[in-house]
Amino acid sequence: MIKMVDKGNPQTFVREIILENFMSYEYARIPFKPGLNIICGPNGAGKSSILLALSVALGQTYTERSRKLSDLIRRGEEIGRVSVVFDNSSEKGGRPIPNADTDAFVLSRYLKQDGTYWHEANYETVTKSEVNRLLSQLSINPNNMLIIMHQSMIDEFGAIDAQERLKSVEEAVGLYEYRDKILKAREKLSHTLSEEESVKAMLEEAQDTLDHWEEEYQRYLEKRELMEKKERLERMYIWSKWRKQKGRVDDLEAKLRDFREDHEEITKDFKAAGRKGEESKVDYEKLEHKIDSKYQELIDRERDRSRVKTKIEIIDDLEDLSFEGNPLAKMEWPVEDIESLKNDLEKVEDQIETVETSVVKLKEERGEKWEKYVDHRVRKAVLGFRRELLEKEISSLESELRRSRRELKELRAEAEEEGAKIDTEREPREVLEDIRVTNAQLAGLDDVSSDAEKMYKNYKELLEELEERAKEAGENRRKALEELELRREKWRKNLRNLLKKTRVTYKKILDRVNAVGDVRLINPEDIDDAGLELLVGFRGAEPQTLDAYTQSGGERSTSIMCFLLALQQYIKSPIRGLDEFEIHMDPQNRQAMLRQLLELMEESEAQYLVITPGRLVEVEEVPNVIAVQNMAGSSEVKVTT
Repeated sequence: MIKMVDKGNPQTFVREIILENFMSYEYARIPFKPGLNIICGPNGAGKSSILLALSVALGQTYTERSRKLSDLIRRGEEIGRVSVVFDNSSEKGGRPIPNADTDAFVLSRYLKQDGTYWHEANYETVTKSEVNRLLSQLSINPNNMLIIMHQSMIDEFGAIDAQERLKSVEEAVGLYEYRDKILKAREKLSHTLSEEESVKAMLEEAQDTLDHWEEEYQRYLEKRELMEKKERLERMYIWSKWRKQKGRVDDLEAKLRDFREDHEEITKDFKAAGRKGEESKVDYEKLEHKIDSKYQELIDRERDRSRVKTKIEIIDDLEDLSFEGNPLAKMEWPVEDIESLKNDLEKVEDQIETVETSVVKLKEERGEKWEKYVDHRVRKAVLGFRRELLEKEISSLESELRRSRRELKELRAEAEEEGAKIDTEREPREVLEDIRVTNAQLAGLDDVSSDAEKMYKNYKELLEELEERAKEAGENRRKALEELELRREKWRKNLRNLLKKTRVTYKKILDRVNAVGDVRLINPEDIDDAGLELLVGFRGAEPQTLDAYTQSGGERSTSIMCFLLALQQYIKSPIRGLDEFEIHMDPQNRQAMLRQLLELMEESEAQYLVITPGRLVEVEEVPNVIAVQNMAGSSEVKVTT
């Protein structure tokens, strides 16, 4: 596993490239030095293979000579290997690759005919991603055409559009991270906008759903209120029935008390009538006895009167018989006896009259007593009848009261099961009518879901959550926009500073080849359309945008090299590779570019691997010259100074 290096570590360079069964090389070790290394030799000698081997070892996806890595293996061999030996010497207590204790760090790539390949780092197998991380920490991007330029890449750099050219420059000088941050910020903004739109869409949907459930919830509340009303009415109904029954019981009890009081009074009157009747009967019977006695007395007086009268009549008759010849005629009666009899008769008659008067009075009194007796008997009979009726009524009331009390008790138990007592003066039928009306209203709410309250509250909470998320998304969008604009401004600022400095050097170098030009940033407000244009004019001509149609091949190569040379001091990579940059240049411009490279060496710590097919004329002090030649189908190298 390759550990990451610290960016503050010393800078590395390529000490050596080792080729084994690679293209035309059977085995070769090509040493390099810091600064400028020129690889020269005739066409077909194998110069470009060295730069290609460096690209392959570093994992570059571009290969000029072949589409398949297996085609790079030397003919007749099954496996090939390319190795790059980096300098890892300790400097001021640090190494370029700190986890490697050796002064040299070997990065190899094995190629097999079956298409498989693998990487090794210091002879340990590593993944390509680990290789990429290592090179990234060393500021080496093998896929950037400004780091390793194969044959025709100068033309390609001139032919690509301004946008791709700008990206290549950004990658080479280490400004791509600003673009990457912009892209990430824009992606973040896009994600934020998408999230905000998604939240808004969900918010609208949730609002619509909430509106539906709010309406259902209102109906649910109405239904619940009606059900509560119904429950209360049903409770009121049973308690009103209890109250009515209680009133009925109270009425029965009051009526029974009244009847019992009446019965008690009637019973008293009945007894009094019976008692008075008996008293009247006794009085009547006494009068009967008195009358009988009077009658007996009257009979006796009548008998006395009859006897006295008989005596008197006899005397009178005797007087009438005192005719001659009647022997009784000469009888003489005492006068006092007749008078006495008459007095007796008068007295008896007086007595008879008195007795008769007394009898009449007694009869009258008896009649009165009889009437009283009859009245008392009638009153007693009536009172008895009334008492009997009352007793029947009382019995009926008692029976009804017992039944009513039983019903009252049952209603009480039923009412208490329904709930707490409700005091109401309403009649049960009135309450029952309200219950019917409430049932009719509830019937219109039968379709109300029992989950309406739960769904409403859930969607209300969801809506509140979404509103909070929408607010948060809006804030995130604002922050993302601010971040994006800040990233853009930093990118533009750094890019303009780079081009401002590069422009000065570019113009100076162009002046040495009798040309004028400029570097221009186009569409800097839009990172997608932003591009880099090179302007150049040779031999007094006005600067024109560099393209494949305006300038000749040599002019394009010269212009691009002038720009690359002006850019070199800002490129982060410790190594640069350039294959036949001067292929379209005239000798004068070629020599001028080489001199410029040598001048750059004095100001730069970078290592250059430059491949040229021509001879080095009037160029002195090249640190390392590597000559390549092909002998009998096998390339060989020779280092000269």
